[in-house]
Amino acid sequence: MVGLGKLVLLGSAISSLVSARSITLRDADNLNHNYKRYIVTLRDGLDASAVEQHIQRAASIHASSNSPMVEMGRRWNIGSWNAYSCTMDGDTFTQISSDDAVELIEDNGRISLMKHTVQTDAPWGLADLSHRVANNTDYVYDSIAGEGTYAYILDTGLLTTHEEFENRASLGYNAVAGVFADDVGHGTHVAGTIAGKKYGVAKKAKLVSVKVFANAISYTSDLLEGFHWAVGNITAENRQSISVINISAGGNTIEAVNRAVEEAYKQGVLTVVSAGNYDEDARNMSPASAPAAITVGSIRRDRKRSHFSNWGELVDIFSPGELITSAWIKTNQDNASLSGTSMAAPHVSGLILYLKSVIPYRMKTPGDTIDVLRELATDGVVGDPKGSKNLLAFNGNGVVIFTGNLTKSLANIDGM
Repeated sequence: MVGLGKLVLLGSAISSLVSARSITLRDADNLNHNYKRYIVTLRDGLDASAVEQHIQRAASIHASSNSPMVEMGRRWNIGSWNAYSCTMDGDTFTQISSDDAVELIEDNGRISLMKHTVQTDAPWGLADLSHRVANNTDYVYDSIAGEGTYAYILDTGLLTTHEEFENRASLGYNAVAGVFADDVGHGTHVAGTIAGKKYGVAKKAKLVSVKVFANAISYTSDLLEGFHWAVGNITAENRQSISVINISAGGNTIEAVNRAVEEAYKQGVLTVVSAGNYDEDARNMSPASAPAAITVGSIRRDRKRSHFSNWGELVDIFSPGELITSAWIKTNQDNASLSGTSMAAPHVSGLILYLKSVIPYRMKTPGDTIDVLRELATDGVVGDPKGSKNLLAFNGNGVVIFTGNLTKSLANIDGM
C-alpha cells in the first residue's frame, strides 16, 4: 500500500488497501530516486516452490539495481501467509508489483510510542477486574494465578531484573538493532500488569520479551519480525494452549499485519491488542482491526469508555486503562502510573493466562478462550461504548464456571 501514514502505538490515520495489480507510487517527481521501504505480501495458496521462485526473482531484480539503497530485507511465513520487506525505487517497484505472485504492497511505515500520562496512583484495575460492580479495593483471585503459562510481549523490551517479575521474565528476541533492554519503560509497564507479583493479573505466569522498538521508534517490518519469531517459538515449544501474545501497539490499517495475526490464530496462537488512543473507529488501525485478534478498549474508574479509547464493532472487550500503576525502569523497585489502551490490553492478556491456569480444559484453542472471556464478561455496564461490544473483562470471582458435565468452583481464592 502506498501513502500510509506513520504507524504509532495506538493511533493513526485512515488508509485504504490497494491491490498489487494497481499499485502506483505517489508524491514522487522522479520515481527512479524515490527510495521507500515496503512490505510485500504474496498470494494465498502459493506452494513453497512458487514462493522460492518469486523470492529469487525479486532478489535478482533488486541486485540488478545500481543503487545500494535498493535491497531485500526480512522474510516471514506463518501458515499460508508469506511476506517480506524490501527497499525499492520506482523501476524496482514496477517490476515487483507486476509479478503474478504478489498480492499487495504496503508501506513499511514507522511505529512510535504513544505519549503517556504519568502519575502516582493505586492499581485499581486489578480490583475492577475481579468484581461485577465498580469502586472496589481488593483484587480477588485464585492462588494458582497463571502458573505454567507464558506471555509474549511485543514492545520496548523488559527490565527482567525488576522485583515484580521474581525471575519469571526472560529476553526472547530482539527484532531491532542495539542493546536488548527496555530504554523506554512501556514494555516493562505492560509486563507488570500482565504478571507482576503486586501489579499483575496472572502473578505466576512467565514473561518473554520480544523487542520491536528502539528508542520508542519502529517499523512495520520490526513488528512483523517480532511477531513471526513469537509465533514460531510458541509453536516449536508447543505452548499454543498456555500462551498469549500481547501487542500494545498499532497504526494505520496494514493488511499484512492483520493477515499474520489471522494465520497465527489458525496455528492456535492467540493475540491480544490495544484498540488505540484516538477516539476513532478501531477499523482504521492494525492490528486492532484484525478480526482474529482480541481488541481491547479502555475504561476509566466509573466504567465509562475512556475519552481517548477507540471504539466500534471490532472492539471485543473493555478493561481498565486509566492511571494504571505498574513496574517502571529507573530501578528494580520503580513504578509509574500510565493511561492508554496500552494499559487495557495487558489486563486482558493477564486474564487469559490466569484462566488458562484455573480452567485449562476450557482454554485449549483461541476460539475456546474467546468464548470463555465472553461468558464471564460483565455485560452492558460500559458507558458510551459507541458501537463496541459492551463487555467488561471479569475474572470469575465467586462464579461457578460450567463446562458440560464438569464444574469448576473458584473457591480457592485469596482474600475470601
